[in-house]
Amino acid sequence: GMFYNPAGSENVYIRRHRQLPFGPINIESINQYDANPRRVRDGLRPIPNLQFETVANNPEGGMLAVIPNFRSGYTPQYNLQLQQQLPKELVAKLGFVGNVGRRLDTTYEFNQPVPGPGAPDARRPLFRLAPRVPSVTYMVSDGLSNYTSLQASLERRFANGVGFLTAYTYSHSIDTVANAFGGADNGPFPQDIRCRHDCERSASGFDLRHRFTHSMNYSLPFGAGRKMQFGSKAADLVLGGWDTNTILTLQTGLPFTPVLNTSVSNSGGSRPDRLAKGTLDNPDPFKWFDTSFNTAGAAWGIPQQFTFGNSARNALYGPGRVNLDWSVFKNFSIKEGMKVQFRTEMFNLFNTPQFDLPNTAIGNPAAGRITATIGNNRQVQMALRLSF
Repeated sequence: GMFYNPAGSENVYIRRHRQLPFGPINIESINQYDANPRRVRDGLRPIPNLQFETVANNPEGGMLAVIPNFRSGYTPQYNLQLQQQLPKELVAKLGFVGNVGRRLDTTYEFNQPVPGPGAPDARRPLFRLAPRVPSVTYMVSDGLSNYTSLQASLERRFANGVGFLTAYTYSHSIDTVANAFGGADNGPFPQDIRCRHDCERSASGFDLRHRFTHSMNYSLPFGAGRKMQFGSKAADLVLGGWDTNTILTLQTGLPFTPVLNTSVSNSGGSRPDRLAKGTLDNPDPFKWFDTSFNTAGAAWGIPQQFTFGNSARNALYGPGRVNLDWSVFKNFSIKEGMKVQFRTEMFNLFNTPQFDLPNTAIGNPAAGRITATIGNNRQVQMALRLSF
């Protein structure tokens, strides 16, 4: 299949009303430390000059821009799957699934200074044309991506009180663009605008190599209308008719990008030189990766002054996740057409910590340390529901 992606949602493409001459925004910063705050009685500041000739010939402040030949992205998607009916209501599936992204929309800082000594403004590409414009968020449509996966599943359709779906996916996603809505630690991206594709082609910020899930519905075989009947209304009321569900999720971690705590490029943030593998055999939240720096045998080094580091984007991977959700419920018939359901649901049943990505600042004493969790701690909720 061929799918098209008209770009622009939440991006500068549909915000052309913010382009000159309609873009200036007046913002007053008021706080307790301001010695001379602007007061309401002072009124609003004068509207900036919006005459196109004046603004275009002498632009000032940050700008947004769109490449003239901006194109909508497209994605060829493909899959090949084999399915096999097995005994005992089982169905096995094995498939190869992938897609290729082309002309993906992305933005970058067009006016990034070229690395070098001295004040950065004189080294900005637009300095001679627009010396009072410090930054230009430039939207382009030249992003690339490639996703491939092997997907396997075993399903038992619900019968005789049992149904489950077990699935495993091995996948790898590579791209030259950042996550559209954040959620990844790409570091300075791109590190160098003069090498946006070859130097930034790496694992996607959402790249999950391994993911295993198992979900199951099970009706306990006790009570009226089930395999094992008590012959007692009291026993059936207490012990019969219970159902349970469970979902188990196991997955490897997301990638992250080590960065220099103190950049030497004099051109914004940068990455270190990668001198060794950088991983640990037994990582833990206090030290998730090898943070040795600028010493003999260290994993990371300082690039030459006024240059960028050679470490790749998303070079290392963070902690994986283990999560088990479980629920149990029972229906009580009151009369025809009316019943009450009691249910207990437990999310992250064993309260397994879901660790966030580590501190990535090479040269910082806290580098490699994980100080936050993501996802939910154990949550338990109980409910009564009346249906009629």
